[in-house]
Order: sequence, then C-alpha cells, then structure tokens
Amino acid sequence: MNHSSPSPTIREIRDAIRAGTRTIDQTVQQAFDAAQRLQPELQAFVHLPAAPVINRAAPHAPLAGVPVGVKDLIDTADMPTAYGSPAYEGRRPDKDAWVVARLREAGATVLGKTVTTEFAWRQPGATTNPWNSNHTPGGSSSGSAAAVAAGIVPLALGTQTFGSVIRPAAYCGVVGVKPSYGTIARTGVLPLSGSLDHLGVFTTNVADAVHVLSILAGSDADDPHPSHTGRQRKDPGDAAKRPPRIGVLREQIGGAIDKAQQHVLNQLALRLRADGAEIVGADVPAELFNAARHASILVAVEAALVHGELVDRSPDLVSAPIKAVVAEGRALPATEYAKAKALQVQMALRFDRWLTEEAGLDALLVAPASGEAPRGLDYTGDAAFCAPWTFLGVPAVTLPVNFGPAGLPLGVQLVGAGQHDAALLSLAEWVEGRTGWNIAVASR
Repeated sequence: MNHSSPSPTIREIRDAIRAGTRTIDQTVQQAFDAAQRLQPELQAFVHLPAAPVINRAAPHAPLAGVPVGVKDLIDTADMPTAYGSPAYEGRRPDKDAWVVARLREAGATVLGKTVTTEFAWRQPGATTNPWNSNHTPGGSSSGSAAAVAAGIVPLALGTQTFGSVIRPAAYCGVVGVKPSYGTIARTGVLPLSGSLDHLGVFTTNVADAVHVLSILAGSDADDPHPSHTGRQRKDPGDAAKRPPRIGVLREQIGGAIDKAQQHVLNQLALRLRADGAEIVGADVPAELFNAARHASILVAVEAALVHGELVDRSPDLVSAPIKAVVAEGRALPATEYAKAKALQVQMALRFDRWLTEEAGLDALLVAPASGEAPRGLDYTGDAAFCAPWTFLGVPAVTLPVNFGPAGLPLGVQLVGAGQHDAALLSLAEWVEGRTGWNIAVASR
C-alpha cells in the first residue's frame, strides 16, 4: 500500500502563503519530493521534470503555490504530451491548453503529467491504486486520481467521456467533479468524442473544487466543441436555505451494484434524512436507460474520425481497444449517429425537466461504480454508472464515504440538472460534512 499522508488543501496552502508561514518553493518542492518517492510503486506520473518548474506567482494569486497534476491528454508547452500512446512518444506541444494557461495565470505550478489510458480509452497505463497496489485506480484519468489520493497534489485535471473522472475518484477515495458539458474550454485537449468530452477536477474536498472551478470555468473561441446547451446559470445555490430534496433511484441506471456499495448509499441516505434532507424514491424516465447505448454510438463514430488515420498509418503503435472502437465507428450507419446526436439534446432537456419540475429534486444520489476498484491493472472498471450523466451533459460530483470489504474506498455520486453546477456543489458540500469519510480514514 502506497497511500501517503494527505497534502495540504488548496485553502491551507493559500492561507499559509499569504500569511508568510510557507513559501511557494517549499510547497511545490514538498509535492515534487512526494511524487518522486511514490512514483516507483504508484506510477501516477508519465512525466516528471528533473526538478520542479516552479511558478513563482504573486502570493495573492488565487492558486499561488498549488502544485497540479495534468492528465497527459492535455497540452503543456514545457512538458511532453503523448496522450498515453507510443504513437506520440516525445511529442512537444507548441503551447499550453487553454485550461493549463488558466491554471498558470492563477499561480498554480504544473508538477508533472499524469498517466492516462491511451487516448482516454481502454488501454490502461501503469498506475496503481494508492490504497492497494494490486487494484486499479480506475481510468482514464488514472494518474490524476491516484496523485491526489496519495497526497502528492491537492489538485489534478482529468477528462471524462464516459466515467473517467467520477469512477477513478470513487475508486481512489477523493472528490471528483465533472461539471456541465462545456463549462471548461477544451482547446488543447485531445478529443475522444467531442459530443461527450468534459474537463473535470480531482481534489480532496468540495470547497477546493468550488474554488478551482470558479477560476477554470470559461469559454474559448478556439474550442472546437462549444457547449450544445445554454450558458452556465448563475444561481449560487444554498443547500441550507431549506431542506434539500434528494432522489434515490429505485433501480440504478448503470445496472446492479454490490452489497457494500448499496449499504454505503443506504446509510448515507439515512444520515442525510436524519439531518433534515428529504429523501425521495425516484424512477428516471425509462428512455434514459438507453443513454449509455447512444453514448457508445457517439464515441465510436467520433473516435473513428479522430484516430482513424493514425490506425491506418501506424497500426502497430496503437492498442487493440482503439483499433476496435475505430472499426466499430466506421461500420455504423450515418443515420444511427444522427439519431444519437438528436436524442442527446432531447434527453438532456427531458432529464432536466423531470428532475427539477416533475420530481422536484435538487439532485440524485446514485452509485459512481458497482463497488470497490477491481483487482488487477488490466481493467479500469465499468463506466456504466457514469456514462448516462455524461451523455446528458449534466454536472456530477463523487464523494468518498467509507471502505468496502477489500479495504478500498467506496463513494457516492450526486447528479444535478444541466448548468446548475453551483447549486449541486453547494449541496455536495453539505453532504460531504455528513459522509463520515474523515473518521473512516482516521480509524484505518
């Protein structure tokens, strides 16, 4: 087990640097030393510079001194970005991705590039789970989730096309946020499926995620995939203004979950009810159970467009899962793709109307995965419990709650209405204070 002591939170770093009790150099060096110490077993990073490249920002900058892990799908001008693939080994981008430039402007230091599955699809990298190195950390944002969970960095960037932020966050026992589709511009991020790709963040607590997203949310004229929904609504959200009304699904949209995962959901729902929440049994509209199938069509066709030429040109440099998804996409009729695209917009509107008006809910409390992280490193887990929400483009947050029978983290996922991110995060912060996670960690 390579789990380390937690890194200081973003808020703790910010307060200490502004007070003069900690320097930017000390903070970044501490993270760099931890990354190097844990790398042989954890393998969270695919690239670490020989020495930290410190961003010596003004102490009052909102992310001054904050070390960040950046998924190897996201361009960095001063570090290689190879997309987790031998086909792009040694690739040096001309400039930072929009989101990386935004981080640096806010004072953050990019510590290194974190491991991704190849092209954010299914070929795993070498990263292990910080709680037990015989288990997967999840994917595709494997290294980002592991780096935060191991206490190396308080913040890491990930992407989610099916379940690549929420699932690894749940498996590794950290907070993962996938904001509404298009919330963070994707300029300089390799697409897998432009209709589904989201940028998201990993942190150790919800307040840090809120702070970071307030900095990273924004659009860019060069983003090839602008949001297909309206702009972010500005409602601040306040879970304390009235008892929150939270839906618990009678049937999980991703399929069956194991007993330990069900127990975590049940126990948290009881705790939330005891603290004033209204917990409501809910059934999502039946057509939403087909969301994952429609998402698979979008991924296959769009991945074929992005990666097909590489597969034709250099098949020996590309993994079997990428070849398979490209072949699948090329075989699909155009009408199937067009139908899935149309249904994406229709079902997103249908879900929002059902959640906010018909069911009158603030959020759904659902499983982020079927249970604990699977044993072995050749499979990163099932994304079925996240893919429907990604297809809809709605915000999702995963929170760690407890440990399962194998001693690995179990979490829950909160899902809100599209573009109501602030309200969902406010609710998530209220729920976070009732999970008992810190007590569970301390008792280990």
